[in-house]
Amino acid sequence: MFGLKYILETYRMSNADLANKLEINRANISMWLKNKEIPAARIQDLKKIFPQIPKPLFNKELKKSEQLSIQQIYFTVTDQFESVRSQHIDSETGKEIWFTETVSENEGFISFLEHEHEKVSLLEKYEKLIEDNDMGNSRMNLLEDFASVIERNEPRSLELLDMVLYYLQDKHKSDFDSVFWNVGEPNETYKEFHAFLEKHKFIR
Repeated sequence: MFGLKYILETYRMSNADLANKLEINRANISMWLKNKEIPAARIQDLKKIFPQIPKPLFNKELKKSEQLSIQQIYFTVTDQFESVRSQHIDSETGKEIWFTETVSENEGFISFLEHEHEKVSLLEKYEKLIEDNDMGNSRMNLLEDFASVIERNEPRSLELLDMVLYYLQDKHKSDFDSVFWNVGEPNETYKEFHAFLEKHKFIR
């Protein structure tokens, strides 16, 4: 779906409402949506109305991940908060303790959208790799092998894959990596593998 059309639907804004905000004829909005092209000067105006939306998303056909991004933005900027008093019983004294916390109305749905965005973005990345015309069979086989290892879910194979990716992605150069936190102080296997990769100049 065209970006501006999806944004208007998500924000529940009509063409007439947008035209009024931009102080232009409603027919202009209809023309943009029909031709799927917005004048560059008007992108700046749209950005003022939807400041959190990245500029490129107004004037393009959206991928599913980009649609989810717009939903995340909408439910974040329109979120409502309320203060709720809750009771807690102290386990040692048995006394009642009251405290006030701020509760987000959309928090659960925003978390769901974030999770969906991660999944869809990953799928789109692999779809692009598969559909690339200049991608040789060896690369396709590599993707198939990678998927097979994950699918088998064998602990030792996954451990080896984690170790290879740890170094291929240069994660060993950072002080901390959330996925490979247990490698903060590398075990002997990692040390030996690191030495092997350095020796054969796979890493520096």
